[in-house]
Amino acid sequence: MLYLDGISLSKIIPELEEEILNKKVGKIFQNSTLSLSLHFGKKKLNFSCSPSFPICYIIDKKEERIIEENSNFLMILRKYIVNSSLKKIEQLGYDRILKFTFLKVNALGENEKNYLYFEIMGKRSNIILTDENEEIIGLLKRFAIEENALRFLFKGAKYAQPIVSQKENPESTNREKFNKYLIENTLLQNIDGIGKKTVEILKSYEDLENILKAPIRSRIYFKDGTPMLGTVLEIQPKEYDEIKDYETFNEMVTEYVNSKLLASSLVVLKNRLLSKVEKEIKKSKKVIKNIEKDMIIMANYKDYKILGDIFASVIYSVKKGDKSVKAYDFYNEKEIEIEIEIDPLLSPQSNLNKIYKKYSKLKKGLEISNERIIEYKNKKSYLESVLFFINTSETTEQLKNIETELTDEKIITSKVKRKIKKQKKAKEPTYGTVELGDKIIYFGRNNKENDYLTFKFANKNDIWFHIKDIPGSHIIVRKEDFEDSEEFIVKIAQLAAHYSKASVGEKVTVDYTEKKNLNKPKGAPLGFVTYNVFKAIIVETPSKKI
Repeated sequence: MLYLDGISLSKIIPELEEEILNKKVGKIFQNSTLSLSLHFGKKKLNFSCSPSFPICYIIDKKEERIIEENSNFLMILRKYIVNSSLKKIEQLGYDRILKFTFLKVNALGENEKNYLYFEIMGKRSNIILTDENEEIIGLLKRFAIEENALRFLFKGAKYAQPIVSQKENPESTNREKFNKYLIENTLLQNIDGIGKKTVEILKSYEDLENILKAPIRSRIYFKDGTPMLGTVLEIQPKEYDEIKDYETFNEMVTEYVNSKLLASSLVVLKNRLLSKVEKEIKKSKKVIKNIEKDMIIMANYKDYKILGDIFASVIYSVKKGDKSVKAYDFYNEKEIEIEIEIDPLLSPQSNLNKIYKKYSKLKKGLEISNERIIEYKNKKSYLESVLFFINTSETTEQLKNIETELTDEKIITSKVKRKIKKQKKAKEPTYGTVELGDKIIYFGRNNKENDYLTFKFANKNDIWFHIKDIPGSHIIVRKEDFEDSEEFIVKIAQLAAHYSKASVGEKVTVDYTEKKNLNKPKGAPLGFVTYNVFKAIIVETPSKKI
């Protein structure tokens, strides 16, 4: 965990002031629904209102924005804060609330002051913008009135600090009061700015004085390479095997974030893509189920042709107004008599046309349904393969390639409208490679790469491998590198199994054939192939690549 109580927060303000005070905000971006970044030239002030990671810190290194969100609050911030200078950073008492004062000259040449409040309160963490009279202009997170019984949080309301109970300032607490609270075990309830872990190390009044006077000390405690605790105070976790000290709080937080991947764009992007693809798979399954239901009904279309023929044989005896007619079923060997219900409001010929029309409609519908069910099954298969590639992606670049693929396939739409620049020469897709002795084996890490490797990169005599009926990578072996031996083929087949959704130890079938035997149906999704000439081998999925 990253530990940040009120006392900790008081120690990081000087760092923030040194980096961005009196600097102008050039840009503001919303990285997710719960995070924002204010750009002061090359410095970026990040705000996160994530319940598990509420924090603000500065990043010097330029990071590519992988995901951008648009919201009304972002528009409001840009209107009031962009081109403003940050004039003051203060903490409200020892509460976990920071107040940023911004000043700019408006179009009328008048000074315009605004305040940005950053409240660090777990799941209720928030960013609130007010005018100079502290009337709320906008806020990142909105809560129902019943969730904020102690104050109002809506546009036009006066900003009020979320005080649940009055606490004493730790700087003004005397020894007598401290000892009383210590004996009663109520330090947390009575002294402002003290968190649970701080209470654990307070054994005397001198301990409190020392913590308040101590300089900031940014460090992370690790256990088996995993961050256990990040702090600026002299506290430590129960278990750790490594300590790292940092020159600044911002360096410490950046390292913590990178290690834990709490605010990583990779994780955010992966989750977003997974959510979208899973939703599309669910939708495809529902469509397939509905089509199959319709097909059961349509499968009886021939019955209406038979019924029409039988009705035509007795149409001469039918009069308008008849509700039914009896006729012999000459399609039945026993020629049993049947009764055909008809519409009394229609003429005999119209009733006959109605029956044949029903026959034609169901027949045509079945033909269309057969095409649609193939289309949606192919789409579902494609999406399941995308899901596999998202889960196995290890870098941001791989995920961005998948995002581009899904955008091109119109599975997702970009939330951010970008200016269209002059089209450059299309960049060829990248792909994965594996060295097998002195040979290089090529594999796709997404469907776009699979498609490229199979239909553009591979020569007609190169050998293509793919696990049967399971999402996975297309494997390409150059003709000159291919060895027609069981040992070599097994190794490549195991590689195909490894780069697939197959479980470790599962026995799977891997098909292989020359590239010239592969076809891609018109309109088929990326990575989809058909083939009739091939060989197959059964292998066990290895725990690691060969």
